[in-house]
Amino acid sequence: MDVKVNFAVVHELIKEQFKDIQASDIRKVVLNKDKPAVSKLIIGATSIYGKKNNATHYGIFAKKTASEFPIDFDAYSKIAISEKSFLEVTESAMAELHAAAKKTTASSGGYILFVDYENNQGRFLLIAMLKKRDGLRLNENLEPEELIELDLSSLYHAARINFNKYQEHGLADAEAKQELNYLSFLSQSAGRSAAGYFVTALGCAVGTASAAATKNLIIESVKFFRERPNLRDKRIQFKDEILRYLERQRDSGQSVKLSEVEAIARQFFPAELEGQADELAVEFTGHLNSEAVGVPVEFPISKVTLDKYTHVVYKADNWQLKFDRNSLGEGVDAEIRFIEQDRKLIINNLSESAIEVIRQAIADKRDAAEPE
Repeated sequence: MDVKVNFAVVHELIKEQFKDIQASDIRKVVLNKDKPAVSKLIIGATSIYGKKNNATHYGIFAKKTASEFPIDFDAYSKIAISEKSFLEVTESAMAELHAAAKKTTASSGGYILFVDYENNQGRFLLIAMLKKRDGLRLNENLEPEELIELDLSSLYHAARINFNKYQEHGLADAEAKQELNYLSFLSQSAGRSAAGYFVTALGCAVGTASAAATKNLIIESVKFFRERPNLRDKRIQFKDEILRYLERQRDSGQSVKLSEVEAIARQFFPAELEGQADELAVEFTGHLNSEAVGVPVEFPISKVTLDKYTHVVYKADNWQLKFDRNSLGEGVDAEIRFIEQDRKLIINNLSESAIEVIRQAIADKRDAAEPE
């Protein structure tokens, strides 16, 4: 994916676990984005965001938050991009991170990378914490010596804001806002208070876009199977199992978890792909959790949306039919939909017996609806 970097900078939040926080090291100029090392750092951080072990929640800024960052970001999003305004918004974020980490004794600091960049999905502001790790290198005498390097294999904390969706959210009505998320954030250890200070400091909150998440999970997970020759034959059984899983979560009142969806998908990976299963699973969850698809790590299911995929509904003027899809035959890769404006029920790829069930039910309903 091509990335155009507008500005990038690294500040340091200086704090060791269970020790007093120190004054942050704030860089006063942006990084030279043309340097190979800087480019490698930015590409490394942006490319692993949303991948396995760096999967994201989707949301918005919290309505009630003590953080000043959402206000400062709003102002930043409405003005022309400049080095000065970019550094100012990063300093706002650092001030909030410092204040939040100071209150959490178990928290630790690190290098905070800020990148304002654009790709084919729009413009983003990425805020990511990087940690140091020990390494080795060979000197001019080909002797190993210790090296301290940045760990680009995993982001410890991170958040990313989509400028386009942020503006769209601001213009939307109250109902549309419910299905619009404009920021995402990592939550590797959502239950740990030590990890929570990062998203709290930035004012992040989990969104409520359950209808979009439910729909995209069903459509895109099946699409993933259909578009791969070695998985295509399993797509129908896989879809059936995903729908059963969603119904179980709905009936028990539990959230949908991307990790559990991945486990279901693995059951349908062919045996000959055993050596590639981990790589395929990473690709699968990465696709679902991507900015384009937007399925979060965990989300509440939309019962109304699920009902559209597990039932066939036909409406007439004074009556309606509702079928459980499984009653029409399991394992059928069918198209069943009602076109409201044309008053038509579209049915493709059903067995003849299933079609006869629908015909008879419609006839019975019509007869019952007619006046004597």
